[in-house]
Amino acid sequence: MDPIRPDGTCTAIFTSPRLFGLGVLLVIGMAGGMAGCAEGPVKADPAVAEQLRALLQLSEEPVGAQTPLDWRESLGELDPAVEKDAPILLMGRVGGMPNPWPETETDFPWRRGTATFFLVDPATADEFAEHAGEDGAAHAADCPFCAREAASKANAVAAVTFLGTDGKAAGIDARELFGLSEGDTVVVRGKAKLLGDELLVVEADGLFRR
Repeated sequence: MDPIRPDGTCTAIFTSPRLFGLGVLLVIGMAGGMAGCAEGPVKADPAVAEQLRALLQLSEEPVGAQTPLDWRESLGELDPAVEKDAPILLMGRVGGMPNPWPETETDFPWRRGTATFFLVDPATADEFAEHAGEDGAAHAADCPFCAREAASKANAVAAVTFLGTDGKAAGIDARELFGLSEGDTVVVRGKAKLLGDELLVVEADGLFRR
């Protein structure tokens, strides 16, 4: 089956296990959210967005959140239950590193038109910030080292998707739904799935922004 890109078009069949896993991640996050194309995502009904925000936004920070890398380390040998739905509290930054999947996740750290963003382990984000120095995010665009490092550090990233009342990915851009910006530090609550040995996917039901 040809995997679906974030813009709703199909790409060639993935031939490596890593890219196949990413294709599965994309399909999981696709439902309910790909209304926007070249003109950008369609704005949600403000009343609908407000209702969903009230359900998902947490007034107090949950205790015991782990970063993506700490969570993986705590697993030890892979627990088969993680392939299903395991409760998770995850802390990290929205983006903060170059795009590990430039050919498929063209709007990283967002997924246009759906309540999905990519959460990065703070230690990994700090590494890239230190390397970039004063050039900041613009540095990565022309840095082969950053591109290689980002591709090798996908295990420091979690794809976080917030579900609507219908149980599908909410069709409201995460920036609009929560007022998020790249670099924000957040805690998310939900259920984790580990696809293959690399892709951490969270179906989230709560968010706290620090």
